Amino acid sequence: MDGMVFNVQRFSLQDGKGIRTTVFLKGCSLRCVWCHNPESQKSTPELAVYSRKCTRCGACEKVCSRTFSQECTACGKCLSVCKNDAREILGKIHSPAEIFDMVKRDKEYYITSGGGVTLSGGEPLLQADFCREILMLCHENGINTVIETAGNVPFSAFEKVLPYTDTFLFDLKAIDEKVHIFCTGSSNTRILQNASLLKEKTKNLLFRMPYIPHYNDGELPKIKAFVEDFPLELLPYHTIGIGKYATLGKAYRLSDVTPPSVDEMTDLARKYGVLYQPSGY
Repeated sequence: MDGMVFNVQRFSLQDGKGIRTTVFLKGCSLRCVWCHNPESQKSTPELAVYSRKCTRCGACEKVCSRTFSQECTACGKCLSVCKNDAREILGKIHSPAEIFDMVKRDKEYYITSGGGVTLSGGEPLLQADFCREILMLCHENGINTVIETAGNVPFSAFEKVLPYTDTFLFDLKAIDEKVHIFCTGSSNTRILQNASLLKEKTKNLLFRMPYIPHYNDGELPKIKAFVEDFPLELLPYHTIGIGKYATLGKAYRLSDVTPPSVDEMTDLARKYGVLYQPSGY
């Protein structure tokens, strides 16, 4: 079972314990207004155009009439004639063996740091069979495994990977359904059901909340109550991904939101007895 991947990031320190390689799978069932990986949302390849490199020479338009239009199918013809490397196709089909060949290179770093491999996205569990094969290869070779998920998938997807996942990082955006729909475009009914079921299946579960001022900041006490005795980590809103939107021809909707300060997040973490990840979300 092959899968669609848009990035493999080595020496990652934010997606689980220790030094990790994070594999970003393409496709997501949510549309969070603050998403910092907009290239992860579509399940198919996309064309990214880097305007700072583009000279508008017109070479790309000669080989593809869909260039610079919403009808672009990411065929890749324009890449072959672009002399400035101003274009890139985001998303490529890989086999589980190909991904494992990439991640196993750093096994010594995983062992010495307590790290391993993290499958993220997008929503990796939309490609649960692909994930399972990668996780199995990792376990067979003594490599720790983590899945980062938003939980908006059938629970059968969790069951496929549960035996081969050492830790789940489960993002919770909101408990109030109206707030969740406003922030993500989707109901959270299935997400909360899956979170409750997963709490019964494993103790290796870390809940995480992206803390977005004016959007879901009022949900923190509700989420803290929901996770009960499981750990909860706050991930503060940041603007690192804004530039990606322009390369994909998309508008960023939160340009007027100011990221919370370190002091503000530290105070919140202390008040509610939760963890805090300064690197942000």
